[in-house]
Amino acid sequence: MSKTGTIDRIKPGRRFGMLTVESDTGLRKNRYVVWRCCCDCGNEINISTKELKDKKVCDCGCTTRIRYGANDLTGQRFGDLKVLYPTEKRTDQGSVVWHAVCDCGKECDVSARRLVRGKVHSCGCLSNPPLENYIGKRFGRWTVIEFAGTGKDIGLNNSKRYWKCRCDCGNEGIACQAELQNGDSQSCGCLHTERVLEKLKLVDGTSITILEAVRKKLRSNNASGKTGVCFITSKQKWAAYITLQKKRYRLGLFKDKSEAIRVRTVAEGMHDDFIDWYYQEYLPARELEQPVK
Repeated sequence: MSKTGTIDRIKPGRRFGMLTVESDTGLRKNRYVVWRCCCDCGNEINISTKELKDKKVCDCGCTTRIRYGANDLTGQRFGDLKVLYPTEKRTDQGSVVWHAVCDCGKECDVSARRLVRGKVHSCGCLSNPPLENYIGKRFGRWTVIEFAGTGKDIGLNNSKRYWKCRCDCGNEGIACQAELQNGDSQSCGCLHTERVLEKLKLVDGTSITILEAVRKKLRSNNASGKTGVCFITSKQKWAAYITLQKKRYRLGLFKDKSEAIRVRTVAEGMHDDFIDWYYQEYLPARELEQPVK
């Protein structure tokens, strides 16, 4: 029966394209009879009355590359791509793979799923510009010298592009194109080192940042409650010391911990003087030496 209640006017032996109706399967699809049909190629396929009458299916799929219900993308444009025809390829999800031509002249195969969802707009030329466009280009302190090849060319297990670059410091290295573009690679490593040193505020081997941090927080293994004071088991005494500009100054051994702490506290004036000198004299002088950008 059809949706209107009339008898389906299809009988065994009737042909639809390359299909010959064989028999009623006893199944129904949206209340339409599902017929077992034989294709001229020898394969069999089950098709409903509606699909046959609408001429949506004319073979088992041996010649028609677009399955019933799928969009015909022939002639449509997606970015720089113009779809030419469907191929016999299918993705793991069953999506038709289409052959297309890019405005740059290169042809490629792309799945209907990626085209319709806007995941691809070219053969790759938009995301991978011509190689010559990178030569001499600067990324941070890097200057591109030449194309080094893909990851597979240089022993990496990927197809990304890599470039040979020269850093402003004189070192040369290999950088990934994607990392150059997003700013993740800007030097041979010297820029990172300078930033670390700048953060530490390192002068003559002493970090102003660390000196300032020590005042706020004790090390987890400190048992005396005071930085620069520790108990010497062999001497059964408390030792006080202070470090400045890579030198450790021994302030003495004391039976009384409070005395060791007092001596250490007095000696911290060395740190105070050094920190004051850094901010009042050293740092302003360094800022004046910096070239105007």
